[in-house]
Amino acid sequence: MFITSTNARPRILLLAAAACLNLAAGATLALRDPARASDLWTMYQWCRGWLLHGDALYRSSGAIVDYPPNAIVLLSPLASVPRIWLVPLWTLLSLAMIPLLPWIVMRIAAPAARSPIVVPVLLFLCWTSARTLLQFSVLSMTLAMCAVSLAGSRPIASGVLLGLALAKPHIAGPIALWMMATRRFRALLVSIGVAAAGWGIYDIRIGEPPLTTCIGYWQALRDLYSGPDGLAGRTSVRAWTLAAVSDPRRADALWIGASALFIAVVWLLARRDPRRPLHEGGMAIPGLFCLCSLLAIYHNVNNLLLTLPAFAFLWFHDGPRRSWPRWLPIAALQAALTLDIPTRIGPLVPDRGWLTAAVQSADRLLVLATFLYVAGVWIRLTRPAPATAPV
Repeated sequence: MFITSTNARPRILLLAAAACLNLAAGATLALRDPARASDLWTMYQWCRGWLLHGDALYRSSGAIVDYPPNAIVLLSPLASVPRIWLVPLWTLLSLAMIPLLPWIVMRIAAPAARSPIVVPVLLFLCWTSARTLLQFSVLSMTLAMCAVSLAGSRPIASGVLLGLALAKPHIAGPIALWMMATRRFRALLVSIGVAAAGWGIYDIRIGEPPLTTCIGYWQALRDLYSGPDGLAGRTSVRAWTLAAVSDPRRADALWIGASALFIAVVWLLARRDPRRPLHEGGMAIPGLFCLCSLLAIYHNVNNLLLTLPAFAFLWFHDGPRRSWPRWLPIAALQAALTLDIPTRIGPLVPDRGWLTAAVQSADRLLVLATFLYVAGVWIRLTRPAPATAPV
């Protein structure tokens, strides 16, 4: 393996330099490009409006709030930060969380690995999504993976962490599905209670019935993510259904059906061995649910960090890599997540119909291929051992 070669140290130092350069580029862009902070400033205004002025965000004219009420409550401390310090402070917080996230995931996947986890951690820090610092996905994903690590030993703490992570349902929702599929109901119920408590705090502050808030939130999601002008993102199969069917309603029906099919497939795969320990290959199931989210829901490039559990599963549980072909899947995944093909290669490709479409859909194809490959490895891993003949 990479780490056991005789010249491992120079390679690790080179990889560390690349990771530092990637994060430094992200920090520079965060501090110098105001456009990158648009989501952060939007959340800042929402939190100030709710906390300081009692604004009913889901009934405000012209405002489309696509975060749930519990997210507004969780992130409301932003309202107390002076405007001049908001971007620098969130950049520093993100830089602190970025190395923590892959470290947690790798420790879950292989707590007693003989090979140090420094290599896959550094590989993650080279991804394009790792240098997107002014979002809230890293916070949600870190909380969700902490919940995964504690699900077996401390279900109450796990549920609290997952409930906080559900501030971004499309990030933490896959972990909730994993808990449901593997019957970790105690942690799951606690997480639902924590999210509901956040929702209740939001409504108490503005004196609004929860049903009214729910209707407003649903309308915001419907307006943003469905219909002919709905967002499809970098990875969702909705872009393909819209291209294949001219009627937006039929396209959305196909999209919802395909999304439900992905989830059903993972659910059935989970039933093959629902209690397999995460460090013995069980990481495949949360990884597959995370890939389902990418395929089903709108995601930007920064949310490709949802491929991290699948990456960890393949790194540690896809068999020994004693020859180059065994490295191909993980190498291809790493290259695509580092390069950002639609952004870097797309402008260089001549407009030739299918070729342009393939490059623009590179992330979508990558997630689908990873889903199929991880599912195949999981099936092989959980295949019943052949019965031995009696002596």
